[in-house]
Amino acid sequence: MANSIVCSFCGLKEESTSDLFFDCRIVWLVWVQCFSWLGVSSVVLIDPFTHFMQFCKARKSINSVMGSVWISVVSEIWCHRNKVIFKGGVVDHYEIFTLDQLKAWFWVTSKILSACFFFSDWCLTLLSCLNSI
Repeated sequence: MANSIVCSFCGLKEESTSDLFFDCRIVWLVWVQCFSWLGVSSVVLIDPFTHFMQFCKARKSINSVMGSVWISVVSEIWCHRNKVIFKGGVVDHYEIFTLDQLKAWFWVTSKILSACFFFSDWCLTLLSCLNSI
């Protein structure tokens, strides 16, 4: 483990792809928040493809939204990691999740013409927003 890098979020294990995006305790909390916000009961899976496919089980018009949510979580985890490593940022799973919601809302409302709802509605009444698409 001489050349290994310790997880920048929890500092407990060697950082790997599965640890960074799915297995780390801090990242697990982000996914739990995400699933709770989506109103979904799920197990956080370590296999990226299977994990992504959990988000694509809705009706066809919603799949692109759910895929955007998944990608925004992974993207924000990566950005937060870089902020912690390179800018001395503080590990904060609430910040990761909140910025993920913002990023996903921005992507969805800029790409889907029928997605015209406020960010506050996106955060507080997600199912209504999804049903309006």
